[in-house]
Amino acid sequence: MSKVRFDEMVQVFTLYCKSKGLADRTLQTYESSLEKLTDYLHRDGTDSEAITPNHLRGFVAEQLEKGLSRSSIAIHMRSVRVFFNFLARERVVERNPMRNVDTPKVPQTYPEVLSEEQMKRLLKACNRSTWVGARNYTMLLTFLDTGIRLSELIGLNLEDVNLQNWTIRVRNGKGSKERYVFMGRSLFRALRKWIDARGVSCPDPAFFITNNGHRHDLRNVERIIERLATKAGLQDVRVTPHILRHTFATHYIQNGGDPFSLQRILGHSDIKTTMIYVNLAGVGLREAHAKASPVDRIFASAVG
Repeated sequence: MSKVRFDEMVQVFTLYCKSKGLADRTLQTYESSLEKLTDYLHRDGTDSEAITPNHLRGFVAEQLEKGLSRSSIAIHMRSVRVFFNFLARERVVERNPMRNVDTPKVPQTYPEVLSEEQMKRLLKACNRSTWVGARNYTMLLTFLDTGIRLSELIGLNLEDVNLQNWTIRVRNGKGSKERYVFMGRSLFRALRKWIDARGVSCPDPAFFITNNGHRHDLRNVERIIERLATKAGLQDVRVTPHILRHTFATHYIQNGGDPFSLQRILGHSDIKTTMIYVNLAGVGLREAHAKASPVDRIFASAVG
């Protein structure tokens, strides 16, 4: 293969990813990573058929020298690995040069979460006596009680909220997968009130609408949460839709939820991602084990 052929294979790979229905953000990550690798190989004068593990290690070394964080490099190398796995599977390359390449180790970090007190302050910042305040309050509760992503929240339609079954259908989840999440009593009551306040005559099917009756965009919801966090006096902590998702997941585990049901609720494809919240909430696991220990229950019944 020549360099031109390598560029063409990047295009073929991108087309393949699009045909699989991958999310736009995933595609953008792949394209950005492969663009960096293509640029490096061209400057190095390496034909794609001659790529070796050492070339890829050199690519990693260059990114480190440029000051790129280890986590960012790890993301790029995951993209490169997926790309070369595709080339190997399609028999475009005889050997996968990524097979013996290690990515820089990334220190284990845990997501930021809000405490119960901070959640209460955030919710109290909503003036629920107004139409806007009721909507904002319900949006916050939806984030905190279901853990859905920002894109999933703004993608909700009126028909997706089923108060009879106490479920919310998430149709535009990561990887275009559909799933159902459940609601607690507080969210149920808030959703019912919001549906009454919203009305059903609005032509836009969006569940959460703007003052003008249109679907929210991502930045609009982010700004709403930023203003509410400031009003609640939470300037010393970051408050974003994704942190609200982390907050739900962590408190779910702390309150006795199990990681496998949490995996389904959050829409994670890999349980390893969900286990981060188990580690984060590890303080309460000893108590949970004390309550649920199968062996202790056997001996307790025997004694009884």
